[in-house]
Amino acid sequence: MSAEPAVPDRYDGPAHVRDDRIAIAAAVRAKSYAVASAVLARAVRRPEINVGLELTALSFAERFADSIASGDWSTLLTWVDGVCEKYGDMAAIPRLLCAGTSTVASIIGEANVGISNRTSELGVVAEEIERIAHRPRSSAALVATDTLDEIDVVLGELVERLEASDPLTAEHSRAVSVWCARISKRMSLSSAEAIYISRCGLIHDIGKMTTPLEILTAPRRLSESEMNVMRRHAEDGGAIITAIPLLAHLTPAVRGHHERLDGRGYPDGLASAKIPLSARIVAVADSFNAMIANRPYRLPMRPTIALEELRRHAGTQFDPEVIEAMNDVLTRRTNETASSSS
Repeated sequence: MSAEPAVPDRYDGPAHVRDDRIAIAAAVRAKSYAVASAVLARAVRRPEINVGLELTALSFAERFADSIASGDWSTLLTWVDGVCEKYGDMAAIPRLLCAGTSTVASIIGEANVGISNRTSELGVVAEEIERIAHRPRSSAALVATDTLDEIDVVLGELVERLEASDPLTAEHSRAVSVWCARISKRMSLSSAEAIYISRCGLIHDIGKMTTPLEILTAPRRLSESEMNVMRRHAEDGGAIITAIPLLAHLTPAVRGHHERLDGRGYPDGLASAKIPLSARIVAVADSFNAMIANRPYRLPMRPTIALEELRRHAGTQFDPEVIEAMNDVLTRRTNETASSSS
């Protein structure tokens, strides 16, 4: 059996070479969209191109930049393996990943930032990516990917991009998605409806990718002018999702999760039944999780106190039926916890 390529884990050489790496990484980041487009053009037939593949190519460029800056390729290779494991039923994925390294090198070569000095290293990385991409996958993994909805590919990439800009918001979004699924189940919605609303919860705050970080991560309560900027995330999120054909059907909940039953919400001032049920469920899940989570300017509320706060605004801000479903979720969860500890 031939030895596997020795991929360098981390570079700790001279400072001038480390600076070389930083310059290359900066060039990759600056040209990330050009790199992604070139990878797609080289590896994927035009009829196959979709938003999921576009985001995967962009993620490759960004992870490549991180790896060459640090000299640690393990994160990129682990990500490549994960993508192949999850999306092995998409024939274009291995081709895209295998074309990635050489495409980056050719695009960045014209920037004159020392990429030629890394030729042998990049060659080893390219060989390892090709080995990973063409590794036989278990039948269990292939069965799982047979049922993969392409929507989830795109959602996963969007949340990763959100996490890169603000990990706290991404963590909150994942939690809201779970609460949405539980509420939907307690309201006896169909499995398809529950999945739909859970997906809405996952990307309800995607518009915060456009919110200035100094406002998004401020360790204090925001001023009114800052709040006006923050409120734009609902409208911005709706615009982001509408522009992605595969996700456009999620727009009403993303845009409308800050609407209020009394019509005093934003961005459209919708009232009562004009607010989609999906948006009403996301609103409760979003507010509840925000109250029980740590914030730099306050301690988390106990779940029972957060539920009381939701009830205080039932019929004006929140849908009473959704709040009662949340109550059922919490009551069942509390009872199950008590039973398991007894």
